[in-house]
Amino acid sequence: MIQTPKTAVQGPCPWWRLRWLTGTPKGTPKGTPKEKPKGKQSFLTGFRGGALALLLSACLFASPASAACEDPPSPVRDIIADRFYVATAKSAAENAIVARNRSALATLDSTLNNILNMTDRFLDGDREAATCAAKWLAAWAKGGAMLGHMSSQQAEVERKLRTAGIAVGYIKIRPVVEPAERAAIDAWLDSLADNVTADQGWPKNRNSQVYWSGFAAGAVGTATGTKRHLDYARQVYEAAMTDIAPDGTLRMEMMRRQRSLFYHNYALAPLVMLAELGRLRDEDWYATADGAIHRLASRTLAGLRDPRDFAIKAGEQSVDVPKGGLLGWLAFYQRRFPDRVDASVPKGPFRYPWMGGDLSLLAKIWARS
Repeated sequence: MIQTPKTAVQGPCPWWRLRWLTGTPKGTPKGTPKEKPKGKQSFLTGFRGGALALLLSACLFASPASAACEDPPSPVRDIIADRFYVATAKSAAENAIVARNRSALATLDSTLNNILNMTDRFLDGDREAATCAAKWLAAWAKGGAMLGHMSSQQAEVERKLRTAGIAVGYIKIRPVVEPAERAAIDAWLDSLADNVTADQGWPKNRNSQVYWSGFAAGAVGTATGTKRHLDYARQVYEAAMTDIAPDGTLRMEMMRRQRSLFYHNYALAPLVMLAELGRLRDEDWYATADGAIHRLASRTLAGLRDPRDFAIKAGEQSVDVPKGGLLGWLAFYQRRFPDRVDASVPKGPFRYPWMGGDLSLLAKIWARS
């Protein structure tokens, strides 16, 4: 990521932004208790210390714009994607289908990745990047991006993953987004989350896809304050904690056989992100069900160190070991719980678009000690 030197902004930071950052409405006398609107939970409830300080510094000490903000591509309303697993245990993917999906999603993904890159640059002090990201998000919101026809269940999954990632990106910049743009983006994300939860339903046998739905809803709810999304996220998280066996495994993910370790990591990632979103709201989800998430994390970390136990449990000669950005939950977890993570685990940097972009950078802010 290219970083530009930070210089002081000429003139004061707009006061409406400072009021939003502190959660204080205009004209509110000092010491007046704040009321939360019904059905909403304040976005900045729980933004303490480092996170708030960084947002303030990004507002007050921003780098000058290095380039004009271009117009975004036309909003992509429809998603066309096909199921790509061909093995009974969902271990083998059909490469031709994967390639076709990637091509069909190219415009959508390049746009959303560009937006996430802008939100990351804002965290590094580039205020103009936040302004441009908000412009792009508002344009796609007004165009109903990802709210059109879904060609298949796989297309619904693709929408879910992108909703999660872009909602986390929006959380980074929302305090400095202009009110009119913020209203449009909030309404759009709420609609996306409604579709995600409706697509998912509540299957009898929950697996990692349910957890990602909860993460998408939780990220949107944290951004917009919409209670129904936060309630759904909590329901998913609490149910997931009951899915974790005493030995830290997940029954549905062990059925993936050769991909069992990969999918334990894939299941853990949205759960850690949900716990991190809870921390932003001053809620300790890591402690839910006597800290059941730590059993899953411990089992997954053991598999990363030595995958042979997963292979034995799955009845396979070997299992696929996850790598790269999907290990981004580690950026948060090893900061929160350094005693639970040994030196052998990957250190990053981690970037994964459907978890919100640059996770190593974000963890430095959200998981500050």
